[in-house]
Amino acid sequence: MKRWSCRALRVLALGCVVWCTRAADAKDYTGYRVVHLTDVTRAQLDALEAGGAVVLDCVPHPGDADVVVSPQQLATLRDLGITYQVEQENLQALIDAERAPSTRGTGDPFDDFFLDYHRYDNGTGSIIWFMNELASRYPNLATMIDIGTSIDGRTIWAMRIANDAVAGNKPGALYFSCVHAREWITTTIPPYFAKHVLESYGNDVVITDMVDHTEIFLVPVSNPDGYEFCWTDDRLWRKNRAINSNGTIGVDINRNWSEAWGIDDDGSSGSPSSATYRGPAPFSEPETRALRDVVLNHPNIRTMLDIHSFSQLILWPWGYTDALCPDDPLFREHGYAMRDLIYAVHEEDYTAGPTYTTIYAVNGDSLDWGYAQHGILGFSFEVRPKEGAFGTGFLLDKSEIIPNNEEILPAMLYLTNTDFVRSPVIIELDSEIPEVITPGQAVPLAVSVTSQYENLVPGTPRMYYRYDPAGPFNEVPLTPVSTNGYTAELPATNCSSTPEFYFAADGDGGSVVTLPRPAELAPFDPPVAVGVFYAANMDSDPGWTAQGQWAWGVPTGGGTFNHDPTSGHTGANVYGYNLSGNYADNLPATYLTTAPIDCTGEFGVELRFWRWLGVESSFGFDDATVEVSNDGLNWTVVYSAADEHATDNGFVVDTEWVHQTFDISAVADDQPTVYLRWGMGPTDGSNALPGWNIDDVVLFSKGCVAIAGDYNGDSVVSAGDLYGLNDCLTGPAGGLLPTCGVFDFDADGNVDLTDFAAFQELAAP
Repeated sequence: MKRWSCRALRVLALGCVVWCTRAADAKDYTGYRVVHLTDVTRAQLDALEAGGAVVLDCVPHPGDADVVVSPQQLATLRDLGITYQVEQENLQALIDAERAPSTRGTGDPFDDFFLDYHRYDNGTGSIIWFMNELASRYPNLATMIDIGTSIDGRTIWAMRIANDAVAGNKPGALYFSCVHAREWITTTIPPYFAKHVLESYGNDVVITDMVDHTEIFLVPVSNPDGYEFCWTDDRLWRKNRAINSNGTIGVDINRNWSEAWGIDDDGSSGSPSSATYRGPAPFSEPETRALRDVVLNHPNIRTMLDIHSFSQLILWPWGYTDALCPDDPLFREHGYAMRDLIYAVHEEDYTAGPTYTTIYAVNGDSLDWGYAQHGILGFSFEVRPKEGAFGTGFLLDKSEIIPNNEEILPAMLYLTNTDFVRSPVIIELDSEIPEVITPGQAVPLAVSVTSQYENLVPGTPRMYYRYDPAGPFNEVPLTPVSTNGYTAELPATNCSSTPEFYFAADGDGGSVVTLPRPAELAPFDPPVAVGVFYAANMDSDPGWTAQGQWAWGVPTGGGTFNHDPTSGHTGANVYGYNLSGNYADNLPATYLTTAPIDCTGEFGVELRFWRWLGVESSFGFDDATVEVSNDGLNWTVVYSAADEHATDNGFVVDTEWVHQTFDISAVADDQPTVYLRWGMGPTDGSNALPGWNIDDVVLFSKGCVAIAGDYNGDSVVSAGDLYGLNDCLTGPAGGLLPTCGVFDFDADGNVDLTDFAAFQELAAP
């Protein structure tokens, strides 16, 4: 049975004539196969396309390709002499499984939304219904807005997320998906992001701050006509539904932007029948204009994300040339950061790089336009899968919807919160954030402050700090030392303190910028602790007890499998087992042991060192250990190579220096004699490797114990603490002031004359 569809015909005459065309029968892929072609030529691909085969690569090229063929076209493959492998016997079965409703849900269309794919805007359960439902639940934060109308007259909807009750200069972000109709997984990403952000508001400090101080636009379906056509007619449709001059249908709206539009046929096509047809002119398509106009109407937009599938890529400009864009280091910094965030969730590898060299040439695309015309930090994601499932990754199983979104979400949150987007003035801590603050020592800090889209107000860079969470922050101006450089100093404190600090500066547009953000709710807060209290950097021989072939000196790079290094992690020397090569077969456990180390008064003790190790570890063949003792007789093993995840051949083989950290507090805390030892062996009768190389050994104290009366943290109760006692001596009426707990000798909740007398007894003359 034929189905009919109506569309508006745009004419140059007055008005608009509504006419109807008979739609083609819905494409039934029963019996169609997805085949992988090997070493195919361009002429062979052209012949297949001319015969009606669907080449699934966006830019067909010689080599390997995935193609959808009918039973008749399969014979053409044989006639053309093409080497192929059938990867999916019946494509329609895959399509049917994708559309079948999930049986895992609760029956609530809102709660179950991410268990299935959904139509665009056809009532309960559809994408726009879900977005409207979110907006109705969070009316103070979310609004649905009409950004344009498609070829077939569908409204292109966006969700705006912002807290208008919070005033200020707010940067913007535009995240849009389903530019290419068949990329269904992308339609789930803006709704998932919106739901997470709205539900987290008020509970998550960072997200609350982000919503209060940004304006976010989310477009779940940028090509609604093409997307609906995938549901009703052809699941593999890519373009929009424009009627072209030669009667063919569709323009690729990601080749229809004006930047580098149509400069060659490598990055787009001038042929209306091509999957990458760029259209008759830049912005000829209403869908492209709708996205463009969001940017033109909101010049505050600083970042953009064009979400596609598939291949697991993170892309940035340029698409039209292999030259690097001027801000490639900035794109690379944030692209790599998002790649790592994605990997951390489900260990899915994404490749990050410029579009042209990472995937293929593209001209007339959104990223190049946004960056070239408006300086937008724009990226494109090609999400799951990495390779085509059954040869076509566009039909991603719906069980992948939630895992895909779980890993993309932190990358989107990161992008929204970058300094490029969020900070009208950028504050950077040029010093490393101190891991600990050593009691009794001031901490110098170096800061740079740079104008971005507001100018820095001179004299406003400042630091806030406090040492008691119940007390107020103290404000200290930063000292200018260069055009953008400043210095500050955290005053010395003691072990009873809880340090917190942050930085601030003002922009001339009225913005107050802080580092970190939001600062007063999440400041830098390193603990007061001793830090490194013992170190052996191997520049000189520490004189440890060495058995067998343990030796101090310069490693020679010898040995098999992984080879020893040729120098230390720092400097030339290491302590290693056989500096010239492998350990011996049938070696009993043989140790390198330190002299006794005094850990009295040290708490939360960690052993840290750098290693270069090679050992046949699996199945107990060979072993290498790290052990600790507080009497030299009883030893606790804190590392055994037998417990480490080894390579496929059962070896632990470092090919670079690797940092190691072990908590030895249970044995070492507050102990006067602590010994460390590294064991080589026992080993079996085969597969000897280079063994241990160690360098830069330190003991690190992550805590300290306050000394009553030691206000300045120098570990001595003396007249130097008297100034603090004078300020704290308020008695019961004044209560216990911030940072004064060190003087409350009798623990009665105040500092009075009784405590003063106790101080006098302890204070050194």
